[in-house]
This record gives sequence, structure tokens and C-alpha cells, in this order.
Amino acid sequence: MSSTKTAAESSGGAEVPPTNDFPPGASTRGRIGIGRIAAAYALVGLTWAIPFLASIAVLLPAKLAELPGVDKIGAFAILTIVGSIVALIANIVFGALSDRTRSRFGSRSPWIFGGAVGATLGLVILAISADFTTLLIGWLVLQVAQNAYLAATSAMIADRVAPHRQGLISGILGTSNTIAQAAGAIIGGTFATQVDTGFWTIAAIPLVGAIIILLLAPDSSNLGTHRIPLTTKTIMTTFAFPRKAPDFYWALFGRLLLILGFFSVINYQLFILTDYMNQSTADAGATISMAGIITTVTGVVAGLIAGPISDKINRRKLPVLVASILIGIGAIVPFVAPQPWALIAFAGVAGFGMGMYWAVDVALVIRVLPHPGTRAKDLGILNMANTGGQILAPVIVATLVQVGGYQPIFLFGALCAIVSGFLILPIKSTR
Repeated sequence: MSSTKTAAESSGGAEVPPTNDFPPGASTRGRIGIGRIAAAYALVGLTWAIPFLASIAVLLPAKLAELPGVDKIGAFAILTIVGSIVALIANIVFGALSDRTRSRFGSRSPWIFGGAVGATLGLVILAISADFTTLLIGWLVLQVAQNAYLAATSAMIADRVAPHRQGLISGILGTSNTIAQAAGAIIGGTFATQVDTGFWTIAAIPLVGAIIILLLAPDSSNLGTHRIPLTTKTIMTTFAFPRKAPDFYWALFGRLLLILGFFSVINYQLFILTDYMNQSTADAGATISMAGIITTVTGVVAGLIAGPISDKINRRKLPVLVASILIGIGAIVPFVAPQPWALIAFAGVAGFGMGMYWAVDVALVIRVLPHPGTRAKDLGILNMANTGGQILAPVIVATLVQVGGYQPIFLFGALCAIVSGFLILPIKSTR
């Protein structure tokens, strides 16, 4: 990490620096302005998160509720668990493949474009599905494709941005994720009673977004870059988890707990509002849309502030800790007051915390990557926390609902979020 930092910092940070410290699979298109990288990363968050969050938060559960003879809670758990397992594997596999890719378009671009095409296909399948099996197929296609896309885009910051500007780009990505979360909720809520139209509406977003991203921040050919021959040992090394990297695992488990806590609440908004807070589906959709707007405002403010401040003070752990505590506090509000306004309050407080978290966490995890030659793969392993949290959330939430109703969800979410912040403190690779 130290050699990467030195080379990157010598560039002055105004432009993306070509450096020999980039991983073997990553081409280095020289002197692409940081502004173009920033614009591209603003779109990265929007193009994957809007379709995903609109689907997972509203459209998918609403579609299940329309299917005759389907237990919506159990079926939703199956979809999210199976989808998350597939996503977990796909992120690591496509990350490793991206590290090894040699093409005239570099190592990341082919997977960004291919993932976007697959994501659009998955959303089309979801739109035309009329039974649970087809719905499951569409969801799995979307999960595989989006994780190919994410594996490639995640590595772009580490590949092409100087360390002292990574907080800025991380903040932009976090802000775009926050906007996408809100936009996804608004779009999903708008089409809560017209689910198929909702899926068709978001289907083109991944493909159009990827094309613009690749035009903004194209990569150059890396056909001449050395690649280690593929052998049994190489395969084992390529897909192996890092060894002797405690900071890496503190970051992994910290993110896992935070995602688990946050998504235990956010993925069940529709059911919480209809079954726990006694709203109609239409009213619940309006509440989710309102919560999405509030999340946008608070999250964008937090993201735009936290990233640059984190760069200025050269601190990553403190903002992550504060963000985690805020998310935990937000989850307590609907526990105390089981009313729709309390879920909106959760969206405001937790939205601010999540905006701060995403603004800094990407910059933090880049600093704990153990080897520059396996960045995309290792980031894929760290992204296991995202998918792992979503694998565990439906299992735990379904159990909590059966045992104690919806109320324990909020205590569980708060506990996970707060503990996650303290797991970051032992990290030594960054301050």
C-alpha cells in the first residue's frame, strides 16, 4: 500500500496517475481528469442501485404479493437468500476474471458493459414473469450481472485515483448511492400497484448508464500487459482469501454487520408499513416515496460533507463510527413509535448516517487491500459483506417476525449498526 500511495501522491491528484503499481490486469489510461472519473462514479451508483433498490424494496415484494398461492414472506426470503448467495460468488469470480482480463478496452470495461447488458435482461425477465420460477430466474440473472458490473467498477478507484483524492470520489459514489436509494424507493413506491410497468421503467438504466460511464472514463488497451499463466496453483491463488491481513477482515465484518442491520429494516419497509403499521399498499407506497425523498436530502448532504472532510483531516475510521451510530439511532425510532412517521424519521436519521458511511467506507476499504495485483478480487470479497448481510437478513427477520412480530427487527438493526462501527477501530492501515 505504501508504494501505491507514493506513486499516486506524486501525481498531484489533479489527474489520474499512470503508475507501475497498478495491478497486472489494470490498464492505465494516462491523464484522464479527476472530474471525468468523478462524473463516471456518480453514474456508477445510480446505474446499479436504482434498479436494485427499486426491485428489492418495493417491486419484488409487491410482485410476490400479486402471485396467487405464494407465501410472500417465505418466497421473498428464498429470493433474497438464493440471490445473495449467487451474488456473493459472482462478485468474487468476476473480480478475479477482471484482474486477469486483457483487451483493447482494458481489464474493467468489458465487464462493466457485459454486466450492464445482463442487468437489463434480468429486469426484462422480472417484468414479464408470471410465476415464482420465472421471477427467481430473472432475479438471479440480475444478481449475476450486477455483480460482474460492481466487481469491475469497484476496482476503478483503486486503479485510477490518487489515495488523497479517494475520499472525494468515495463521497461522490456514496452520494450517488444515497440518491439512487431514494430514487429507487420513489420509483418503486410510484409503481407499487403497477409492478410490471415499474420493472420496464428501470430496465434501460444499467445499459444506458454503462455506455455513458465508458465514454466518460474509457480505459486503454492492456493487451501487452503481462499475465501470469493459468495453472492449478494460479487458480487457487486467484480465488484465495487473503492471509495475514487482519485489517482486511475487520473491515469485512464491520461492513457485514452494518449492511445486515440496515437491510433488516430497509428491505422490509413495505411489509412493515402494511402488516405492522396497518397502511394500505397504496399508502405504504406513498410513505416509502416520502421516506426516499428525505433519505436523498439527508444522505446527499452527509455524503458531500463527509468525503472531502475525511480527505482533509486524513481520517476514515471516525466518520464510519459516527455514521454507524446514527444508523443505529435511526432504527430505534420505529421501535419506540410504530407509526408511519417513525419510519420516515428512520429514513432521515439513518439516511444521513448511510450517506456519511458510503462517502468514507470505500476509501477506507481500499487502504486495507492486501495486494495491488488482486484488487478487484479482494474488493469482491469485501463486497461479500453486502451480499452476506442480505443473505442473513431475511433469515433473521423471518425468524424475528415469527417469534416476536416486527418490533424486534428494529432493535436487531440498531445493535448490528452500532457494533459495526466499533469493529472498524482496530484497523491499523488507516487512521
